[in-house]
Formats: sequence, structure tokens, C-alpha cells
Amino acid sequence: MPRWSVLPRTRRLLWPAVGTLLAAMSVFEWLIDDVTRQDWLFVVPGLLTGVLLAVSPQLPALAPVLGVLTVAFNVAGGAPGPGGAQLIGMGLLVGHAVSVLPPRRGAVAAGTSIVLVTGFAAAFAPNAWESVFYVLVLGAAAVVGALVAQSRRRASELQVLAARLAGQQETIAAAAATAERARIAREVHDSVAHAVSVMVLQMGGLRRLLPDHPEAQEVLRGLERLGRDSVDEMRRVVGILREQPDGEPAPLPSLSRLDAVLGELRTGGMPIDLVVTGEPVELPQLVDVSVVRVVQEALSNVVRHAGAAATTVTVDHAPDRVTVTVTDDGRPRVATPPPSPGRGGHGQLHMRERVAVRGGRLEVGPVRGGGYRVRATFPLAVPAVPRAGVPA
Repeated sequence: MPRWSVLPRTRRLLWPAVGTLLAAMSVFEWLIDDVTRQDWLFVVPGLLTGVLLAVSPQLPALAPVLGVLTVAFNVAGGAPGPGGAQLIGMGLLVGHAVSVLPPRRGAVAAGTSIVLVTGFAAAFAPNAWESVFYVLVLGAAAVVGALVAQSRRRASELQVLAARLAGQQETIAAAAATAERARIAREVHDSVAHAVSVMVLQMGGLRRLLPDHPEAQEVLRGLERLGRDSVDEMRRVVGILREQPDGEPAPLPSLSRLDAVLGELRTGGMPIDLVVTGEPVELPQLVDVSVVRVVQEALSNVVRHAGAAATTVTVDHAPDRVTVTVTDDGRPRVATPPPSPGRGGHGQLHMRERVAVRGGRLEVGPVRGGGYRVRATFPLAVPAVPRAGVPA
């Protein structure tokens, strides 16, 4: 149960307002009754019940018991029973106690109140039904309070569950990002290791061309040794990230083989057009691989969300950048099963990781008239040179 001082202002003012309203109802009931109006003692129980309602958040267990004890004033004055407003207040006190207290304490407070009202009813009730009526009123209030408590507990459990699921989603997203970065690291390793190996070979060739310069040969020999050691160290460090440590590694994807990647989906009934603009250039290996990976992720999202929708893949070559765009029309040609519940994809996350590594830009969003577009731009650090074999 929250402490009174930390409750929101509206909740702190609620029960004092209810108590004031019930006290006013008691006074009004006393004034319009010709019998009770003759003695001010008859208005006291209702006023006390209103005061108890006002302080019930601070005394939830004691307030309902004291509320039932106000019936002693009715008995002392010879009234036929508690007033209507007073009885409503007693029921509210019991229901509030059951709703905010732990189940056992709430049951004790409600049970004690019902036993007391039963005893008082036996003293002044003209018939057995009157006794049963008071017990039913307080019992119904206790049941309503129990239902409110159950709803509150369920709401709290749902909040905890929602927070836990949010944490799990963050963990899954972080794991997906880590896996994608590991995949990028493997590809960076392959690219850099290849470049360093070429440098080592070129230095070895240069060393053999300088037979009359032993000092230069020694420097080049040291550089060769350093290059080989660097490659070996990279393999040891990045080797633990290999998904397939045994067997021949799969060839890295490349724009020169993009038609083969698209052909697999075309065979499955997905119409895909490939458009290449600008002059095809020799891309850095990491950019070459990342462009194809973005295309693969974008096409996977098309299949997942739009089925075999007609799609256009555009590769735009420029001297300082390469831009790939994947656009679908949102109308599936082949029916596909919906994605499995609880298994959200991380395609956009993977694409953003790819583009961010190269300092590029990713734009995703729906297309006017239907469909979806993914556009990734990869800047080129140095002017690219033309190459052959790129699909045009």
C-alpha cells in the first residue's frame, strides 16, 4: 500500500471529498426526517462516518471497525437502525479496507465489521431480515473491494510483465546488433587480411629487386614479417566470430554476382527488376559486400511483409557514392504465410548497422500509392575506378 504522503494529489483529495459529501448527506437526511430531527444525537453517526471516510487511506484497517461502532449512537438514541447515508459510508469503509489491504488483513477487517454489525442489529432490529440486510450490505461491499483488489493486482502484474517484455526486446535487439557487427567484423577481417597479404607479397617482390641494397632488404624483410604477424593476429582475434570454423568459407557477396542473388527469388515467383545507372565502378570490398547485404535484407522484408510483390532494385553509381534502392508495390503475386508470432525481424537494424559503419545514410518508409522503399547511400572515400563485370 503506498504511503499517504507520496500519493498523487487527486487520490489524496478523493476520500476527504467523499467523507464531506457523506457527512452532508447525513445532515440532509436528518433534516428531512421528522422523527430523527427531534434529537441531534441521530446526526452524529453519519458525521462520524464521514470523518472516518476522510481518514480511511491513513487508517484502512481501523476505519471500518470504528464505522460499525457508530451504530452504538443509533442504539443509544433508540433509532430503528443506521441511517441510509451512514450505512452507505459503512459499506464504503469495508470495501476500501478489502481493496487496499493485504488479503488476510482485509478479510479480518471486513469480518470484524460484519460480526459487529450483526451484534448491533440483533439489539435493535425489529425482525431477522433487518439483521440479514445489514450483513448483506457489508458483505457485498467486501466482495466489491476484493474484486477491485484483484484487478489492481492483475494490473500491477501486467505492468511488471510489460516491463519484462520490453527488457527482453531490448536484449534481443542488442543481440541482433552484436551479431550483425560480428558479421561485419568477419567481412572487414577478410578484406583487410587480403589487402595486407597483397602488400606483403609486393614488398617481397620489391626486396628481391634490390640485391645490392642489404639495408633496404632488411627493412622490407621486417615489414613482410610484421605484415604476416598482423594477419595471423587478426585471424586469431576475429576467428572466434566465425559461424563456420571448418570447411571452405563461403564467397563474399558482390555486386558483380547480384543477378545470381536475385535469381533465387525470381525462381520462387517474385518479379524483380534490376536497374543499374551511372558507370559501374570498382568498390571497396566492405562497401561492395554491404550494398548486397542491404539488398538481401530489404528483399527479405518484402517477402515477410508483402509476399512476392513486384520489386525494383536500383543501383546508382556516382564518383563519390553508390546508392541502392529497393522498392516494392505492396501487392503480393504469390501467397505467403504470415510471420510467426513473437519473432519480429531485425532487418532495418541490420541495414542501419551496415550503413553506419561506412558513414552512409539509410531511408526507409512507405511509398505514396502503396508499397515500401529502402534507400541506402554509401559514400566513397576516394574516387572509384571503372571495373568490368558489373551488371548493367
